Amino acid sequence: MFIAKIDEIKEFIGFLKAVFITAIVIMSSLVAYLYKQPIDNNITVLIALVLDIIVIIGLYKRILKEIKSLRSLK
Repeated sequence: MFIAKIDEIKEFIGFLKAVFITAIVIMSSLVAYLYKQPIDNNITVLIALVLDIIVIIGLYKRILKEIKSLRSLK
């Protein structure tokens, strides 16, 4: 039972890492788009970039929280 809980947390961390990497790829694409286009007309892209950064920060904190919970189980 104890090992099953550890494995479950590890799988969840792996899933969060995949979502985290996807969010970083989206952010880099948005930055590249803004680099190519003038910023004046791209307020929606800027808003999407800010929201993506917020998601990345939230995912980062959640991953660290899950890792710390793994430490406390061992």
